[in-house]
Amino acid sequence: PYVMAAAISALRENPHVNATFNETELIVHRDINLGISVGLEDTLVVPVIKRADGLSIAGLARAVNDVANRARNKQLKADDLAGATFTVNNSGTFGTLFSYSVINPGQAGILTMEAIVERPVAIKGMIGIKPMMYLCFSFDHRVLDGLQAARFLTSCRKWLEALSIETPVY
Repeated sequence: PYVMAAAISALRENPHVNATFNETELIVHRDINLGISVGLEDTLVVPVIKRADGLSIAGLARAVNDVANRARNKQLKADDLAGATFTVNNSGTFGTLFSYSVINPGQAGILTMEAIVERPVAIKGMIGIKPMMYLCFSFDHRVLDGLQAARFLTSCRKWLEALSIETPVY
């Protein structure tokens, strides 16, 4: 849920990323409806957490658990699969370090979190080992340019790096 919370914060800071596009118009959405990629035995579905921006971190965790369980038990309804304004994908559960997801039709982008692995990093002039994760952002160049995409990713990174024991989860 932390990466989803980071994405929501970044979407608030960069509202043009929370958009849908068709051949005639771009619609920037006020509500953030997160599509969550859920891998099933032989396919992938993307149920939607509607108004995800109104949920706490704990609320996001509960919502993901709910839609993922309903997806795996084949209990999703058509409405559960409609209305996403942005999608988050976790291919890192399969051990991937870099992947580039296909954008869901009409959306401006998709954020993919990759595997968390220990890496050597510089810490106050010393080399230490820290858990690291790459975020990959695929985006539609008809909607966003590289600068907007970089700003969105930077917002995600800063939110995640600012996490602390004091970060509210409820």
